[in-house]
Amino acid sequence: RAVANAALQSDGSNDPQAALALASQRVVDTQEHLAGVRRKSLAIKLLAERFAEEQQALSERFTRPLADKISGYLQCLFGPGARAKVTLEDKSLTGLELQRPGLAFSFDHLSGGAQEQMAAAVRLAIAEVLSANFDGHLPVVFDDAFAYSDPDRVQRLQRMLDLAASRGLQVIVLSCTPTDYAALGARVATLP
Repeated sequence: RAVANAALQSDGSNDPQAALALASQRVVDTQEHLAGVRRKSLAIKLLAERFAEEQQALSERFTRPLADKISGYLQCLFGPGARAKVTLEDKSLTGLELQRPGLAFSFDHLSGGAQEQMAAAVRLAIAEVLSANFDGHLPVVFDDAFAYSDPDRVQRLQRMLDLAASRGLQVIVLSCTPTDYAALGARVATLP
């Protein structure tokens, strides 16, 4: 019997029914494992999507008040349709965008003058938010901050600075060209 069994194995012959049953069970086990892995991957994907949606909602909730304040200042410069979009990722502000009807410009793609003006709007908005801790009054200093702005835009900047002053900020503009700001109606102090 042992010799016959060894001869069968050496010929490469096995029990085909047992091999088929074993292979069939492996297929069933593999299909069940695959189905479990698919369910788990779909659950992880759904969880990641829900987490991203919640992160976006939180980001908008925290950035919207700042974006609204920035937008108020930008409208003095770029018209009533101007809006600011602030992007928050990992608890850090990572993006700033100027939006106009049908157009959007990231801060990096604005001209030098427009960057100065948008940066000023952001500074004023942040100062306005922070002023709540100081009885609504906080000084903001601009030291020749609008060197790249054309004369027409400087006139619009004055509207923005007036808005900031009306909201309780103390706006101090240091300039080599004080005549640019003569229409502000503010007190002028000159150095000899």
